[in-house]
Amino acid sequence: MHRSPVVLALLLVPVLVAAEPRIVVEPELIEFGSLKQHETRDVQVTITNSGDETLEIREVESTCGCTVPDLEVTELAPGQSTEMQIHFNSKTFQGKQTKYVHVFSNDPQRPAVDLIITANIEVPLFMSPAKSMVGFRTLQVGETQTVTYTFRSEEVAELEITPRSWPESWLDVEARPGNSAQTVLVDFTIKADAPPGRHRDPLTLTTNVPAVPVVNLQADVKLVSDLVVNPEKVNLRMLRPEQPIKTRVRVAPYRPGTEFEVTGAEVDIPGIRCRIENSKGECMIWLDGQSLAADHELVGDNGAVKGSLTITTNLASTPVMAIPVMYMVRP
Repeated sequence: MHRSPVVLALLLVPVLVAAEPRIVVEPELIEFGSLKQHETRDVQVTITNSGDETLEIREVESTCGCTVPDLEVTELAPGQSTEMQIHFNSKTFQGKQTKYVHVFSNDPQRPAVDLIITANIEVPLFMSPAKSMVGFRTLQVGETQTVTYTFRSEEVAELEITPRSWPESWLDVEARPGNSAQTVLVDFTIKADAPPGRHRDPLTLTTNVPAVPVVNLQADVKLVSDLVVNPEKVNLRMLRPEQPIKTRVRVAPYRPGTEFEVTGAEVDIPGIRCRIENSKGECMIWLDGQSLAADHELVGDNGAVKGSLTITTNLASTPVMAIPVMYMVRP
């Protein structure tokens, strides 16, 4: 095929490549291996600009467990390098962990570089889920739910877990054997006759693991009746003496379609009146009035005023509801 002299000349013109920064991070994979719980490790990472334009390190983000101090150098000339120190704290982690450090720059090809950090955290007593808060979903009064924790230890030939203290009014706790002598399952169960309200209480388990004789947890659940009040408590915060008050409380069914009527509402703090507005599917209770004088007998030494809003309804399952009401008087 014959090409004209012009075409041949164009083919001989060198291709121009735009000058760009290039980020190189070494190493990108950091493997710490086995660590004891609460043990820490430090590692140094080198960031290099292998391009031919200035590299700008715009941001460094880390996930929980890793901290990175502010970089002293954030702009690198072509061929220049800087060091970045990463501090890893195993904290209360257990088992295999994968954490990340993200480095953002103006490299158009790799605007974000993800450094991967792995470790296996060895613990004398393994707990799954690894949460000190035993949480339950929102339940209606009368419903129940069980959350099971698995405990395992290689420190003893046969693991023993014994419930020592827990909120017995609304929670049952039972330990039972797992699939091996070194494993115990603990069931936390909401009682069917647990009272309504938000419950958050501590509980403790004892073990025969020398390094962990006691396990401290908390249990948390919200139990609602057929009617739900929002807010669950009225906190008017800081008020001046005799300052006007106006707020509202909404009462609605937990399950849509439940018919009800609020028949009465009263606050036991002087100076606050209640006005009821029943409508289809809900009720608004308006609280109007003014705060107490600073020298009123119900005002505490620190200015605290506490009382309750009592709501009565025509619903047999929820005839009375009491909502805390509070504020602080500040002259």
